[in-house]
Amino acid sequence: MVFKEVLKYIHQKGYIKINEISRELKIPKSLAEQVIEELKKKNYLETATPSNEARCNFCLLKSKCRIKTACVIKSYVLTEKAKRLLKMNS
Repeated sequence: MVFKEVLKYIHQKGYIKINEISRELKIPKSLAEQVIEELKKKNYLETATPSNEARCNFCLLKSKCRIKTACVIKSYVLTEKAKRLLKMNS
């Protein structure tokens, strides 16, 4: 099931990048985007939104980022609901 594979991937990596999910799971980018949207609707993912002054400090991509301005890359994290689902299936 694609949904669980995406959740597992995000759990392993700690962050989400649509292109990377698409490549690693061998699914079209459009499908990866649809899965992310559906997981958000079902409360398995939530948007990571740190405060303005803490954005770069807590950004998962800070070591690779060359922008160093307000966070322009959307990040998502697993909700407790998603963590419980993965734990049940492991």
